[in-house]
Amino acid sequence: MSGTITFPKAWYFVGFNSTNTTLTRKSKVYDADLVTADLLFAFNTRVGERVMRPDWGCAIWDYFMEPMTPILHDQIIAEATRICESDSRVNVQSITVYTIQNGIIIEFQLFYVPFNVYNTFTVTFEDAQTAYFSGSQGQ
Repeated sequence: MSGTITFPKAWYFVGFNSTNTTLTRKSKVYDADLVTADLLFAFNTRVGERVMRPDWGCAIWDYFMEPMTPILHDQIIAEATRICESDSRVNVQSITVYTIQNGIIIEFQLFYVPFNVYNTFTVTFEDAQTAYFSGSQGQ
């Protein structure tokens, strides 16, 4: 038997995600996409929703109906920083909070440590029910 041997790509991180599997038909997520999915999962989970982990989750959902004051702004940044720092695969470079008509937009500049990549990660909280993200990778 002759020929070349093809080795599979080495992945740093491999995980599963059920988000958009009906559209993409893929449930495996790799590397930076997995880190982003894990961060979004943390932001989408309210404190107390996780079984056996009542202190895990995002407290930003509790701030939703409050008026945006400088103190609340600082609390949102502190909570967003806490969530990002709980994942050792990213370092927070900066966080900016914007208010929109029915919600909050939090924009992060993150450094993905294992990949030596900077990324803009944006979480949008709308109507106290929905959070979604967008992002772009850079070098």
